[in-house]
Amino acid sequence: MQSPSQNTSEKSEATAREIEAAIDSWFVETMHHSPVSRATDIFNHVRVAVDVLKARLAALLQEQ
Repeated sequence: MQSPSQNTSEKSEATAREIEAAIDSWFVETMHHSPVSRATDIFNHVRVAVDVLKARLAALLQEQ
């Protein structure tokens, strides 16, 4: 049997994965085939920023 903290941790991890997938989906829908996608330096900068955002959100979920 799992302890309540393990269950909460697993839920947080699952939520983090769902958020990451939603952000990736948004990125593809919003950025691909946009003017941003034609400017490699800008596209790469935004991609890195999105990855940093995902990491920050995951960290916030782990704090709960």
